[in-house]
Amino acid sequence: MPSVTASLVIPAPPEEVWKVISDVANARRWNTTWTRIEITSEQTHGRGTRFRAFTAESGEFDFEITEWVTPEYIAFAPIRDPEEPRYEVTLDWHAFKLIPVDGGSTRVDLTARATARGIRGRIVGMFFWPGHQQSGLEDALKSVASMFGVEAEEVS
Repeated sequence: MPSVTASLVIPAPPEEVWKVISDVANARRWNTTWTRIEITSEQTHGRGTRFRAFTAESGEFDFEITEWVTPEYIAFAPIRDPEEPRYEVTLDWHAFKLIPVDGGSTRVDLTARATARGIRGRIVGMFFWPGHQQSGLEDALKSVASMFGVEAEEVS
């Protein structure tokens, strides 16, 4: 299973960073490929919250928050119809991990994990998918950082 992680230190305490990341209804502020978000469940935050993200190019995608540990960890996974065809590389989940660092800052690790199927999927998963995902993860972290007045040049 291929996975990719990008990390960035933001000069704000974990509780403040958490407020931005856990505000699912406004997640398009840090995920600029999402043009609109709709909460599709009765609950609006926490584990089990479901939402639909719209993109300009690809349409709409349904997600569910699968992990929620305030103010440390949030993960969300695509909701798929069991009858839906599987691709060679399929996204399993994205997760934010917030780690306090000295001076009141927070290291944010953003990880994406996928499942690769078949020989072609393994090749794509090893050589192409990580670079594509890395770029998206870095852009998301830069967007989060910009909400704290930080212009992130380099994400690790």
